[in-house]
Amino acid sequence: MKNLVSQEKFLEYILSSMDETLILIDQELKIQYINPSGERLFGLEEVDYEGKHIYNEANFVHLPIDYNNKVLEEVLKTGEARKNVLRKTFTNRILSMNAVPLVEEGVKKGVLVTGKDVTDIVDIQNEIDMAFALTLPNTRVEYKLKNTVEYNDIYDPETKMITITGIIPDGGYRHVVNCLKLLSNLYQQGIAKIIGIDKDQLVQAFIFHDLGKSQPILSIGDVVDPKKVFEDSKLHAYRGAEIAKQFYSVHQDIVDIIYYHHHGEHELPDTFPWRLRPMHRLFQVVDGLSASITRGGGKVDFTVQDCTLTITEINHRPQYNGTWQIDLFTGKRTKLK
Repeated sequence: MKNLVSQEKFLEYILSSMDETLILIDQELKIQYINPSGERLFGLEEVDYEGKHIYNEANFVHLPIDYNNKVLEEVLKTGEARKNVLRKTFTNRILSMNAVPLVEEGVKKGVLVTGKDVTDIVDIQNEIDMAFALTLPNTRVEYKLKNTVEYNDIYDPETKMITITGIIPDGGYRHVVNCLKLLSNLYQQGIAKIIGIDKDQLVQAFIFHDLGKSQPILSIGDVVDPKKVFEDSKLHAYRGAEIAKQFYSVHQDIVDIIYYHHHGEHELPDTFPWRLRPMHRLFQVVDGLSASITRGGGKVDFTVQDCTLTITEINHRPQYNGTWQIDLFTGKRTKLK
């Protein structure tokens, strides 16, 4: 490489060829560098921005109305990175950005911001959301789902505590959408052909199952005991079942699935019919995997063979990683790797 191009020129070529945005900000939140892709995204090709304060003098993005804690200030203060923060630029593009603190020998020197234009992806997601909203029984259900917060967290297996790393304001809505995406994937693989699995009932169960959920108010950085801070999940399941039954008159099978969706096999009463157990097991699998995707960015894959599901999961909690099988008829679970 030495004979081809100098190190300085090589770095310049890399920064100029990147499709991603890159911004370098010093410890006083003043802009030191923006690469050409970032200049195009923000419309800065002919603007003198170097040395300007990222918030006070160079307004590139629209900040939320309730924006009390600016992300870059938070990263400098805590020394911890923030990932996948969405912001709308004044050029009407949607930026997904990561902010990483620059620390040398314990001294915070600034923040490196990288980002990508996700406008097209967000537009597609908005179209999906609009289509999904048409399946909801009324705007009250949509309102409840979109105002049920979920949290990103990091779990410490030694202390059994979690650290809140992100807030998803419409987490309940995202969770249901992800449940239905997973169910659609399984449906394409023939899951609805299994005796005892009713796709339409499962769709309704997913829509209603968390309507009784009430979440604590937490902030990024909070370290809490999940068993003490979060309500026993069986309680919101009970409420969700009552809401579905009393306000929306859903089939009793759907009510039973919702009512017991946080019960283990050994906790189900003798009166719980065997015919509902395959669907109950499938509901729990999809519900759990959707929670992993929604709150932890998990990745999952399935195969369906007769009444057996094979599931591979990659999760930020190592204890959930791996491949396992569940027989929807017997309930037998087998860890493969």
